Amino acid sequence: MALVCSHAIQYFMPWFRHVARHPRIQPTVLLCHDHGLEAPGFDPGFGRPVRWDVPLLDGLEVVRLRNHAPRPGVGRFFGIFNLGLPLALSRNRYDAVVIHGWNYACYPLALLSARLRGLPVLMRGESPLLPGEPDEPATARARLRRWLRQGVLRPYLSLCAGALAVSSGNRRLLLQLGMPPERIFFSPYAVEGERFCLPEAERAVARAQLRAELAVGKEVPLIVSVGKLQPIKEPLLLLSAYARLRAQGIEAALAYVGDGELRAALTQAARSVPDVHLLGFRNQSELPALYAAADLLVLPSRRETFGLVINEAMHAGLPVICSDGVGCAEDLVRPGETGLVFPRGNEDRLMACLVELCHGPAAAARRERLGRAARERIQSWTFEQATAGLLGALDALPPPPSEEQS
Repeated sequence: MALVCSHAIQYFMPWFRHVARHPRIQPTVLLCHDHGLEAPGFDPGFGRPVRWDVPLLDGLEVVRLRNHAPRPGVGRFFGIFNLGLPLALSRNRYDAVVIHGWNYACYPLALLSARLRGLPVLMRGESPLLPGEPDEPATARARLRRWLRQGVLRPYLSLCAGALAVSSGNRRLLLQLGMPPERIFFSPYAVEGERFCLPEAERAVARAQLRAELAVGKEVPLIVSVGKLQPIKEPLLLLSAYARLRAQGIEAALAYVGDGELRAALTQAARSVPDVHLLGFRNQSELPALYAAADLLVLPSRRETFGLVINEAMHAGLPVICSDGVGCAEDLVRPGETGLVFPRGNEDRLMACLVELCHGPAAAARRERLGRAARERIQSWTFEQATAGLLGALDALPPPPSEEQS
């Protein structure tokens, strides 16, 4: 099986390794861009060069393809384009090809190249159709975007033998775009959960160290926000709600983990708000300790295709507050059970969620209860389930042609 991937995405490679360990699957990763491998690559979302500090290609059979894009980069559709993809797909006798969306030019090229060779293609993207989103968009611009999406993606998906749905919202979108339900297989987005489940002694040390560094008291609720500092992620909305929380005399602290275009504006706005810490970009190996020091995660994004930081936090035993614009919210953040959900952009409701988990003697017990349930819920959202969905899709494909037929 060929796994066509735009670049070495830190969330994809661990799952690919899990797939490679399965006795029935022999995957080859066709890597279309060397972003962040030998040297840091510029990430437009973070606004800085990034090179992940965890093993990415270890344990995988990888073919690194030359990127022929005139302006290579991960921030644009034509930033990843590989003329060598057709040849790469013809070198081995693949039984199937998996592509990971439609956001880079390498993916439609891989789809067309595979179909010309008669290879079945499975599509695994992440874009959702969120609950309650209107069938008919309200604005003319939204209607045009919907029309273009239908006009381009319906034919695109019709060339795929099946699709791997990473969430309920993703499945809903696939159905809207014409993928038959019997050809959609659940393959959830997951993370290396064991990395975030620190032993209790290690967790206590990490918690004490970061809190001492930030001068946050042992019993003070520490709110953490992990992600790129971009307008769509709404970091200023969170800061405004947190400032109102503190203005009511409720003790708490807020730490932002990440970087991006709003860093300067956030720094300026935070000067008048107590106990706000901008920790900047932190690499993958640092995140488990950060979650260990925190008491809850907030992801206030106006729009988030999935939100894998929620998976990470839930494995760490943290309750989650997120907006209903986050793609995984309906599956993972069960209101009052594993976390709280507020309407996107609604500062009053976000502030009410913060009050519920930070104010009064019952708040700590409430956070602990939600955190335990979050960790339990995320145990059914793992690489094992993702690989099982992939196997189900592969088993549903027509058998490959025999040597005589080919």
